[in-house]
Amino acid sequence: MSETVDYSAEKQLGRTVAVTLGWWAHGIVRLLLAVAMLYYGYAKLVLGQFGVADMGDALITQGEMSPMGVLWRMVAFSPLFQVLGGLAEWGAAVALLWRRSVPLGAAIAAGSMALVFVLNLGYDVPVKQISLALLVMSLLVLIPWMPRLARAFLGHGEIPRGPRPVLVPWRPMARFTDWLGPIAGLALVVLIGFGMAQMYPERSTDEAAPAGVWQVAEDTAEPAAQLSEDQRWAAAAFGEVRYGEDAAVQIRRADGTLLRGTWTRGDSGVVELSLRPLRTEGTPLQDHQGSESLDLSLQIQEQADGTLRVTGEGLDLVLAPDPSGTTVYDRDFSWGWRADDPFNV
Repeated sequence: MSETVDYSAEKQLGRTVAVTLGWWAHGIVRLLLAVAMLYYGYAKLVLGQFGVADMGDALITQGEMSPMGVLWRMVAFSPLFQVLGGLAEWGAAVALLWRRSVPLGAAIAAGSMALVFVLNLGYDVPVKQISLALLVMSLLVLIPWMPRLARAFLGHGEIPRGPRPVLVPWRPMARFTDWLGPIAGLALVVLIGFGMAQMYPERSTDEAAPAGVWQVAEDTAEPAAQLSEDQRWAAAAFGEVRYGEDAAVQIRRADGTLLRGTWTRGDSGVVELSLRPLRTEGTPLQDHQGSESLDLSLQIQEQADGTLRVTGEGLDLVLAPDPSGTTVYDRDFSWGWRADDPFNV
């Protein structure tokens, strides 16, 4: 009789150890998933991952964009889309950190990562494996509740009570971890949020000239004999969204070449530009950023008729506002129909 009791006790101990180790493995996956979701969620909530659509990016054409560039600009245009996506990922992470809401967090994370994975595939974003790994991790975390969820969706029989993650089978210690876990989770949310807020440069808006999209109205330089050799400016786009001291700028030359970079406002109308040609396919980012830049120090003065006089570095030209270059930035949201709807250009 004693041997049977000992055997049963050993069996029960082995089962307890196995279940505890399983929940620890589950907890590690859950924690890593929560950290990743907090990181990406905060990056969207502060409009840092995709940035904000700005007129300094107005001259590039669709044919010059990479598939990833198309996606980034599409998402950057809608802060609402970014914030809602960030809330979904942040909310999933917070739910994952609390025992009672783990299945909800895992389900939201799985849905979010499924969408992100499809976008990464469709637009050739180079983090496909990461989004796939996060999707698999979400499903792994959800496994203990899958029978319950299946019964809830299929409507077969009474829905049983869900499993309770137990990292410490000894109840006196479990009481301690029951309140320590939420405190640690809250601290993690705050620390990652603070770190992400410091990660991106301060953003501000400067709408004063030369911010805007402009076309060359006058130029004292003589045109080249061949259009393919004409280095004169044809159009310019100066961004109004500043990251630190810098805002985006693009210059389209008469030969079709697009230069892009940053511009910084100096004193007495002086504007500093740092420009490079578009990065070509196959060129590593480090090589492109390390290539020699075209640095210009220009005097830009706004005139009474709303044009800009640009002088310096061999340039002497007049820029006029280009309304056709700002349509996407000027068209505000409207709940009702407008006379020109559907406006799909």
